[in-house]
Amino acid sequence: MRRITTVLLDVGGVLLLPSSDVMRAAIGHSGIDTTDEQLRRAHYAATAATDANGGPDQFEVYRRTFAKACGVPAEFEDAVHDLLAGQFTGYTWERVAPYAKEGLELLLAKGFRVGIVSNSVGTIKEMLATAEICQVGGGPCAAVEMIIDSQIVGVRKPDPRIFHIALGEMGADAAETAYVGDTARADVDGARAAGLWPIHIDPYGDCPDPAGDHDHLDRFDRLCDLLTSRSGE
Repeated sequence: MRRITTVLLDVGGVLLLPSSDVMRAAIGHSGIDTTDEQLRRAHYAATAATDANGGPDQFEVYRRTFAKACGVPAEFEDAVHDLLAGQFTGYTWERVAPYAKEGLELLLAKGFRVGIVSNSVGTIKEMLATAEICQVGGGPCAAVEMIIDSQIVGVRKPDPRIFHIALGEMGADAAETAYVGDTARADVDGARAAGLWPIHIDPYGDCPDPAGDHDHLDRFDRLCDLLTSRSGE
């Protein structure tokens, strides 16, 4: 049991997903026409594969697993991989993830302090605003307290320092903070090392870690229920 007052959120896989147009165009080189749901499924499968691999070639593992999850035949795998390598970048996270807006609105309505911590390329604020998900302070979308972009602060997850930067900026206590992300290595391991409560967005049960190692969540809009149940409220 732990009292949670603050929630930090990852962006990729939690609030945004890879651009459907970009990923569909690359996969389509093999003659396969994918649905948005197939692309979503492929993202989480590919993320879990990189978690299980844990090596320096994680981006290649992601791209090849993504292609296989979409049903790309072996003879087209290299060509699709190369297309993904050129077209899928840190700038192409444009699709709003299911339940992202609803889940964020619920958190704020319940009185949780909310911030964003993401490994990115310096464009997280713009991407979130363009997707009409959130901004810092007042505006047309949900209001969060801060947005930390790894490119801007110069440190990436799973390094616990990026979480400490966020906590310091918010004046929040690690013991009262949860972190929600879609990877076991960067998000869960990093948050745990920083003293936060890690929660893994894992819609399809792909996580390679033991089931009891950390909390899992299949839908972001159920986060408030999990926070309540774990805090004993």
